[in-house]
Amino acid sequence: MKVLIVDDDFFITTALKTILEADPEIQVCGLGKNGKEALSLYDSLNPDILLMDIRMEEMDGLAASGEILSRYPQARILLLTTFLDDEYIIQALKLGAKGYLLKQDYNSIIPA
Repeated sequence: MKVLIVDDDFFITTALKTILEADPEIQVCGLGKNGKEALSLYDSLNPDILLMDIRMEEMDGLAASGEILSRYPQARILLLTTFLDDEYIIQALKLGAKGYLLKQDYNSIIPA
């Protein structure tokens, strides 16, 4: 399974990459730092799953999710957040994201 990770926090992206690649069935195919990079990387890498932060500079995860899902309705996007903020979560799910994960809960990332 190919996974693309997009987050403006380098520590988060590298930690997630390390955790995910401990599973031999997961290949992290790319890393990005904002929504604009997510669009470009999604187009070129065609990942099976996109893990993306909600709040980022330049273009946030919600805007990028909407754009990606308009191009690729079958896209599987899980949004990452440090906030248990119902407004963001509801908006993400309405856009078509498959779910969200709290960054603090690393144990739930691989099963998701």
